Amino acid sequence: MRRSLAWRVVLTTLGSGLIGAMVALAIVERVVIGGFFTQLGAMVISRFDPDTARACEAAPASWSLALWPSWQMRGYAYDARTGQPANPAAPALRADLVARLGPEPMASELDAARSGARSGAMVFRTAARPPCDLIQVTWRNPTFERRIRTVVGGSTMVSALLGSALGLLVLVIPLIRRIRRLRAAATRVGEATGYAPVAAGAGTGDELDALGQVLDRAHARIRGDARLLEDQRAALERHLASVAHDLRTPLTSLQIALEYAADQVEPSAREPITAALRDAVYLAGLTDNLRLASRLRSGWDPTDDVGDAELGEIVDRIAGRARILARRRGIALDTSVPDEPVRVRCNSVAVERALANLVDNAVAYGDPHGHVAVVLAHRPAGGFELEIRDDGPGVPPDSLARLGQTEFRSDHARQRDPRGSGLGLAITAELCRRTGWTLAFSALEPRGLLVCVTGDCAAHPPHHGAGL
Repeated sequence: MRRSLAWRVVLTTLGSGLIGAMVALAIVERVVIGGFFTQLGAMVISRFDPDTARACEAAPASWSLALWPSWQMRGYAYDARTGQPANPAAPALRADLVARLGPEPMASELDAARSGARSGAMVFRTAARPPCDLIQVTWRNPTFERRIRTVVGGSTMVSALLGSALGLLVLVIPLIRRIRRLRAAATRVGEATGYAPVAAGAGTGDELDALGQVLDRAHARIRGDARLLEDQRAALERHLASVAHDLRTPLTSLQIALEYAADQVEPSAREPITAALRDAVYLAGLTDNLRLASRLRSGWDPTDDVGDAELGEIVDRIAGRARILARRRGIALDTSVPDEPVRVRCNSVAVERALANLVDNAVAYGDPHGHVAVVLAHRPAGGFELEIRDDGPGVPPDSLARLGQTEFRSDHARQRDPRGSGLGLAITAELCRRTGWTLAFSALEPRGLLVCVTGDCAAHPPHHGAGL
């Protein structure tokens, strides 16, 4: 709070008001007290009229001029040439005040007594004959200057506080409100909702108004760019969907044709056809992966507004397609699913593609005449567990932790098949993360790889899953 701009502005305003009050108090005190005694001196001089002068000249030894009894103010006559008083009761003449007279008709000074009370003296010349040509007036009033200070100081402080309050109301508080609006707007620049234009209706033309216009333009530009990117993303997604849809039928026909051709040729000629079949399977999976990757990168939630997907049916469909390539490579592909449905909350097409990546990898990278097992089961504690085991070359221990990272492939995988980029496993890992599932890889002994996917089952009645 104390570091905020509003707090510092308030403290600065109050501090400036107090400093101004102190300076004004000193100046006003000088002016008021000095002006008062100037007026007092003029009044005293006016009291020494011709009649008073003649009385002094007639009896200087006993003459004195009584002024304000409450101030103990009294004047005595002195000889200007000698500085001596005519009245023995008169105090000594203030030579310092006489020296300051010069052309001035009067000189006065306030003295601070040791007790803290205030006293003073005033000297002025007259037109009377000596020893009445110089008059000295002295006084003593312990409360006068204190009262003057109290009145002047109080009025000055009140004025300073009122000025500070007015400054707060007129300048500081509106400024703080505008700054808070700028801060609120700056935190929501570029957001789809919640941004309130800062410069709308302001029209002040100052620096804060200019800053508000900059924020408004930045927000409009960001939103425009965001809409453009969203349109481009949607267009790319539609394009990839169209490509995947258009390629699905010819690729499926190509796989069937290659499977039929492999059965018609001599065993020695089947290897090229099997390689072509493997390429066809790879292309079919790649097109589906590209489409799913585009949706995931755009922030799509595969569990949002979808029905349930039945994992047992999905595993059977995946295994049915994978057996085409597995049979040509001599790999035994076995599956096991529970009798009771295993329903999960996820887009069915997306989860099928993600799990197919795991099964296809086990078949494509396994050793010929090997074995792949896909086992789906209910967990005793609730949820499901899907295990995919193979007895292929496996993955080095130092690469297990990195499986599923974007575009990561182990050196062994690159040596077996340099075409891939690890996109399939990255998609599977991302889908598991967004659905709250766990994806784990572990090495089998003496060789092979175990992939385990675990998660929670759906808790509501089944519905048909939405398509991609």
